[in-house]
Amino acid sequence: MTPRAPTLERLPSTLSPRTCTVLLVAIMVLAVALRLAGAWALQHPLESDALAYFTMAEGLAERGVLADHYGQHAFYSAGYPLLLAPFFSILGSSVGAAIAVNLLLCIASIWLIYRLGLALSARREAGLLAAAAYALWLPGLWNATMLAKENLTTPLLLGIALSAIAIARDQRRMAAATVAGLLWGAALVTGGSALLLCLGVATALLMLWRVRGSFKPALSAGMCFVAGAAVLPAPWLYATNQMVGRPVLTTNAAFNMYLGNNPAATGKFVSIADTPLGEDWNTTRVRLGEVANADRLQAAAIDWIRANPGQAAKLAALKLVYFWAPNFPDAEDIAASKTVAAIRLLEVVQYGLILLLALFAFASRLVARDGKWIFAAMIAGFWLVHAAAYIIVRYRDPAMPLLIAMAAVPVAAWIERFLARKGLAHVA
Repeated sequence: MTPRAPTLERLPSTLSPRTCTVLLVAIMVLAVALRLAGAWALQHPLESDALAYFTMAEGLAERGVLADHYGQHAFYSAGYPLLLAPFFSILGSSVGAAIAVNLLLCIASIWLIYRLGLALSARREAGLLAAAAYALWLPGLWNATMLAKENLTTPLLLGIALSAIAIARDQRRMAAATVAGLLWGAALVTGGSALLLCLGVATALLMLWRVRGSFKPALSAGMCFVAGAAVLPAPWLYATNQMVGRPVLTTNAAFNMYLGNNPAATGKFVSIADTPLGEDWNTTRVRLGEVANADRLQAAAIDWIRANPGQAAKLAALKLVYFWAPNFPDAEDIAASKTVAAIRLLEVVQYGLILLLALFAFASRLVARDGKWIFAAMIAGFWLVHAAAYIIVRYRDPAMPLLIAMAAVPVAAWIERFLARKGLAHVA
């Protein structure tokens, strides 16, 4: 595999490293300012998942107990509240402290997406354009204004992609593989949707094997990846064994699987109250406990799939379509606020442009071939795993920066050609 895009490798960036650093910092400042303004304007209520993450982090920081507002220890994925807890210990447990953590994660994401744009094109301009696009990406802004695990999943996913590219190019492959493993392990603790992100690393290892003409380098790097991947899940599995009686990453996976596979399932979120197991949900959940209740839900979902294989397959395909569906505002959204509806329409325009440009980039020779296939494997893995449960629009948000990084490469080239024709291009 060719490690870099050869058509760009011979062309120097028109921006100097110093100018690039200044612009990247400016983009970070803009992103933080927009997200602070969004948090101030929106003032999201602390409810649902956000309340669970807050309660878990608060309990761990103040009492050393990790439990959500229902008293469950492993139902909600622990990665995000585990990250919040040390900051709550220092700054106090507050939504403001969580927003501050989100802003740090946003800065990390912008740096990583810049590095990915650079890795895909060997040009600083593409990295800066990708970073700027993410700074203005409305779902990224929205997530940063509330307690959402996507704030953490996004930089973890980006870090795995960057490490995978380094593995494929044999750039400090042992360290890169170890980092990729650490990040994947952290992503697993943060959310089950990260399960198949390892496909990106597997793709990189195959590329390394082909480039080196030997299986040994890929094998040693793979072992480093596996070792790194065990570092964070292992203590969490031990902790859940102590708390709920079985080593589990989360008991939520079975719940989500049942919501996506039952007689009332639609492919999107449905309340447990609207399902056959909803009538005595609370009393049974308390009586059985987390693990036994999760077993019950998983068994019910599997039984329904076995009894209705055709319907289950159609529903899974529908979920995969919903995953990529534009987030159009509905009549209720428009009636509630024309401003919010207009912003939602702008998000749809952003999404459509990113998707189209990313598809063009995948077919373009301007984008490094190894990066294309690593991104494709990661996006496919992240997408396909959602067919097992149900779809909420924000579930695709962590994968969007990969598309943004790809989309930025041809756009940066077009801009540079335009400026060159106008005689405006120069080295800064």
